[in-house]
Amino acid sequence: MRFRRSIPRRLALATLVLLPAHCALTAAAEPTWQIPADAERVELYDVVDGDTVDVDLFPANGRAREERIRMIGIDTPETTYSYGNQPECFGREATSKTESLLVAADEIWISADIEDIDPADRLLRYVWYLAPGDARVHFLNRELVAEGYALAKTYRPNTAYQDELDDAEEIAIAEGRGLWLACDGSVSLDPTLEVDGAPDPDKIDRTLTPVTEDEDAVCSFFDTFDEAQGFMDAYPEVAEIIDPDGDGLACEVYFGADR
Repeated sequence: MRFRRSIPRRLALATLVLLPAHCALTAAAEPTWQIPADAERVELYDVVDGDTVDVDLFPANGRAREERIRMIGIDTPETTYSYGNQPECFGREATSKTESLLVAADEIWISADIEDIDPADRLLRYVWYLAPGDARVHFLNRELVAEGYALAKTYRPNTAYQDELDDAEEIAIAEGRGLWLACDGSVSLDPTLEVDGAPDPDKIDRTLTPVTEDEDAVCSFFDTFDEAQGFMDAYPEVAEIIDPDGDGLACEVYFGADR
């Protein structure tokens, strides 16, 4: 994974109006989970980074042993220079999130998929935990993706929960959560535009040509729909020019947001 450093926001992104097509993505609550029947309980020993932790296992017929766990189906930004990597945007935040959740957990469980270990001899696992106070089972892999601390990434053949992880990533993009706000140059809020599966430091060019209307002439000053929308939010007096139909979306025809 390669992320660039955080790019300063030019607009007050928290006030952006989401496109109607995205609204359904933002309404999904966390599913109800059960600890898998084949899961085994572990104790946290250390957090390496957002998607890698060290745990103590307690096999029924043996002595406790320490193992390194690599979470399946996700990828968090790097935090060190090890293995040829370099620190990436939102890496520290992802590590802190994983640590805060697991340190406070009442119980931690892990479950496997098809493959047991990766080429680095780390156990490939899904991680589940019981949070204090709510008596609910939480699926950590999905939670990190849904809150924008990790990307959903397919590592075949380990795909038992990949649909759930991919859906969680769409929600994170649509709501501008975590690294999708801090590390994304365009902050598109549109999963269909994030085709490379990772935040892009470059703006998405959605400019249409030629310019033939007064509305288009003004809209051509903006690089993205997001910028036009932010400008109208800050200066509502321009709405009659760049939002002539009064639906609250700036330059929607020019940038193709009406499609």
